[in-house]
Amino acid sequence: MGLPRLVVLEHLLLLLISAVSFFAIFMLNDWMLQWLEHSEHVNWIFLPAGVRLLLVLVMGFPGAAGIVLGTWAVSLQDGQSWSLLMVGNGLISGLVPWMVLRWGWSCFHSLAGLKPDTLFGLVLSYAMLNALMHHLFWWCIQQSPPSVLTGLTAMAVGDVVGALLLLYLLKWGLDRWSLPSLNPH
Repeated sequence: MGLPRLVVLEHLLLLLISAVSFFAIFMLNDWMLQWLEHSEHVNWIFLPAGVRLLLVLVMGFPGAAGIVLGTWAVSLQDGQSWSLLMVGNGLISGLVPWMVLRWGWSCFHSLAGLKPDTLFGLVLSYAMLNALMHHLFWWCIQQSPPSVLTGLTAMAVGDVVGALLLLYLLKWGLDRWSLPSLNPH
């Protein structure tokens, strides 16, 4: 028995929204903060890290799959051709936040139950695992940057700072400008 057509369409729409959102924030980050770039796409403030977590928190696996596609779109836009490096970077970019969320789901069971310390723990876990997985992958395919420790540190710090900055700016905005209630009572 297959999935209902409406569910499939919903997942495809979430995937598309996720891919476009990730791509747009990545390009915005590259444009605004390129001067903080440690090496190609390793930045000391990486706002797309927050988008990765947010998309996966809100959309689940379709969000993760969209991040994979968005990452591939960034690579293609940069002039890369399809390669093991491009495919691996995309898979790591989308699946690491999803894996961290699956692990973190044991700490909270809904977004409403997400406390600031739990969010901070998810951000730290994601940033460390993301930097480690990317650098391990690059090392395995002989694409390691010259200074692995410095690159690993820059990526982890950039992911933490970017994710916290984006998520707390979003929280500040939601607190400041509350959305209209759908319930008239």
